[in-house]
Amino acid sequence: MLADWVNPKYLEEKEADKIAANFNKAEPYPNFSLPNFFDKNELMKLKNEVLKEKYELADRDLFTLSHTGDLISSDNPAIKEFYDLLSSNEFIHLMEKLTGERLSQKIDMQSHSMTAGNYLLFHDDVVEGRKIAYIAYLSDLGPHDGGRLRLYDLKNPVNPIKQIVQKFNSFACFRVSNKSLHDVEEIKSKRQRLTIGGWFYGK
Repeated sequence: MLADWVNPKYLEEKEADKIAANFNKAEPYPNFSLPNFFDKNELMKLKNEVLKEKYELADRDLFTLSHTGDLISSDNPAIKEFYDLLSSNEFIHLMEKLTGERLSQKIDMQSHSMTAGNYLLFHDDVVEGRKIAYIAYLSDLGPHDGGRLRLYDLKNPVNPIKQIVQKFNSFACFRVSNKSLHDVEEIKSKRQRLTIGGWFYGK
């Protein structure tokens, strides 16, 4: 299943070692954003299917966005396949290589849809057991559209140290800790920011 979904480049030992080294050196805390991570055709099928899920608008102080329930409960075969992939022994082993974390097969997975005026204020994602936050990007946005994932230095949370622009088929991850302060910039255009994301948990 791993070879059917993941770009073979990222399954090479040398490439995985390089990503892991860069992950641990990244600022303001360990993170990466890997382009063309999944098979493009498989991910496009997944996108078409996830759009059929029920999205609920959540409008709170911290965020305004629409989200599905936990996708472990989805009956859609394409979504079940993706959930099974990310929670498989093979994918967990790959994530352990890329991040240096010891991970269990427990994951969370939701889809989020953000449109004009939607935002997510900064926070750190810390909940017991969470080790790695992940985002699979299912749409393309330019810098002028907003919606960038912004990572901050906890000691100076004014200007982001890193900004990740949404690109279809990028896979972004960061280590969850009390330093992992981040937000999602307000959407400034009519384009949709569509993602599947969640967390990998530790053993």
